[in-house]
Amino acid sequence: MNCRIGSTWLLTAAIIFGSAPILAQETANKNLTDNCSECHGTDGIGVEPDMPHLNGQPEALLVAMIEAFRQGKRAPKVRIHREIPSGSVELLAKHYAQQKAVRPKSVTNPDLVARGEALYLKRCADCHLDNGRESDKEAPLTAGQSLDYLIAQTLAFKSKERPFPYLMDDAYRGLLDEELTAIAHFFSAQDQLAPQKGRRRKR
Repeated sequence: MNCRIGSTWLLTAAIIFGSAPILAQETANKNLTDNCSECHGTDGIGVEPDMPHLNGQPEALLVAMIEAFRQGKRAPKVRIHREIPSGSVELLAKHYAQQKAVRPKSVTNPDLVARGEALYLKRCADCHLDNGRESDKEAPLTAGQSLDYLIAQTLAFKSKERPFPYLMDDAYRGLLDEELTAIAHFFSAQDQLAPQKGRRRKR
């Protein structure tokens, strides 16, 4: 066999067969998220301002949220929430938890961000760590979340349209609507990922 032809064939085979698992995974992901992508995209980025970004959320949290919709514990925004097959719940949660897409920036009010920061430190910092980039006690990651979605959900908790998760009733107690809106502006204004500049490397 001519060496040049042989090398070309080997390279072509490597590309074709080496890409097969990747293409298969992409196809599987697309099939899995077909019914979700209209609102959440395949990468977990909400396509409308009032849609939550699911990317990077803790897998256990996503499982709990999807199950709440499936079982009618939360009123579904769209019918498809109730129709998710039980066998797809963990797969969907795992898929969106692993997505690394960067959340788009919302337009926030600097004055409300500053007011929200003070309230965050008093009321939210124990569970929504690092300005909402990390989680404790199964709290969602709120940094860089859609502003419209955050405002709607904070008010839904206060009106009892959504039941308070563990410890949130204490965090909300006595807060006015405008204070909740300020906290939403603060979370939404944060970078989704922690800034690297000036951070010490772990040894």
